[in-house]
Amino acid sequence: MKKYLIGFVLSCCLLALVAFRVVGYEQHFATAEVVKVQGFYIFTDSKPVMPFENLGTVEITFVADTQYESIRNHLIKRARKKFPDADGLIMMFDKKGADKCEVIKFKR
Repeated sequence: MKKYLIGFVLSCCLLALVAFRVVGYEQHFATAEVVKVQGFYIFTDSKPVMPFENLGTVEITFVADTQYESIRNHLIKRARKKFPDADGLIMMFDKKGADKCEVIKFKR
């Protein structure tokens, strides 16, 4: 009986060693590295891969300058004021001028 028990335990150990393997991250055409601006990771028309929690939304309806950089900086300024512990912004732009962003914090 002892022989069968030792054989069973050894085969379970061998199976456990063979079953596990290291999985590496594969790069795809959609893989990118995000730019960090003024302390925030900026995601435009994309979502982060890492798990995160949504802290809230920041909106702007009127900006004198309609350039991307100006709108982005206004959103960053409002997000920093409203959510000082945030890590990133997911930008969403609208043709009609109601631009907004989701303010996120990465889970650690």
